[in-house]
This record gives sequence, structure tokens and C-alpha cells, in this order.
Amino acid sequence: MKLTYMLLIMLALIMPGCKPSQKVTGFWSDAEARSKGPYKKVFIIVLTPSRDINYHIENEMGKTLISRGYKVVRFGDIFPPGLTISENFTREQLAESIRKTGCDAVLTLAMLDSKRVETYHPGTVYSPVNYNYYESYYGYYFYYAPQLTTPGYYSVDKTFYLETNLYDLASDKLMWSVQSEARNPDSLQDWFKKYSYMLINFLRGKGLAKKKQ
Repeated sequence: MKLTYMLLIMLALIMPGCKPSQKVTGFWSDAEARSKGPYKKVFIIVLTPSRDINYHIENEMGKTLISRGYKVVRFGDIFPPGLTISENFTREQLAESIRKTGCDAVLTLAMLDSKRVETYHPGTVYSPVNYNYYESYYGYYFYYAPQLTTPGYYSVDKTFYLETNLYDLASDKLMWSVQSEARNPDSLQDWFKKYSYMLINFLRGKGLAKKKQ
């Protein structure tokens, strides 16, 4: 009994956090999405608050698409970091620059929002009492059990809300959009590996992604 309880205490101490998870939360597709294409060259745009993260995800997404038989051009390959639409660089100029790359589709991945929730988990106290052993000092001595306490701790849940869109460049139309959330990712690399696997399998199930060549 004591050993079992001590094992439970150890598990509570070394496993205070929540496990990482990812899931699709929303989806939309144009009626012509399945008939468009097949696309051969994809322009990749990543939008997050961090330029370093944008660059990293563009590279990883590019590798994933290349492994599936596509040619790719990354936003960072032709545009400087932090480029914004302005009087000196219009939406039409952006579209023309992308068309000149020879791409026939644009894939965007954007972080829409993030949420951080901190939760306090109070400690627990366990004090086993068996009054059968209180009748003599002999019993009390040999069956005495100390009070066991687990300390309280804080856990932090981090959730990121993402949206990935595919646009047909010739018609400038949105073909499909997938919204998802990632909870407590272990790392950027681990997140993208699981995300790309989840996204491709989801789109394949909708008939919108081809099998790996």
C-alpha cells in the first residue's frame, strides 16, 4: 500500500504538464477545388509575429512539398523580411512578382491567435490511520506511517490557432482553407512534423492532396 502510494506521488511530480496535441477545427473548400490543377509550382507565404519562425516554417514546408513532387518558391527567396503592402509596394505588384516566379498556386500558413493559460494544482496530503495498531506501543511503533505530502505546482497550457489556405493563382481564388489548433507543442520542429502529417492526411481524405510520388 505504501509503495503504491509513493509511486503515485512520483508520477504526479514528474508528469505535471499536459500532453501536446493537434487537431483540425474547421474546413472550407470551393466547389471547383477538385477540378483545378494539378498544381506544379507552389509559392509559400508564412505569417507569424516572428520573422525567424516564418523563415523556418517556409523552409520546412518547402521540403515537405518538394518531397511530394512539387516545385516551390518561398516568400523569403524573393522578398525581404517584414515586407508590407504600402504606397511603394502595392497588392498588384506583389501578385505580379509572384506570377513571374512561374508558380500556379499560393499556399499561406498564418497564426491567427495564441492563448496561454496558467493553472495552479494544489498539493495533496495523505495520512494513513489504522487505529487497530494504537492499542499498544509495539503496534504503534512498527506500523507507524508518516504523513505524506505532494507539493502544489503550476502548469501552463499554450494553444496556437492556425489557418492554412491554398489559392489558385490564375483566377486569384481561394480553393480551400483549413483551420487547426496546436496545444502544448514540444518544439517548432516537432510541431511542424505532426502538423504537416495531419494536414496532408486530412486533405487527402477530402480528395485535395495527391499521394507522395
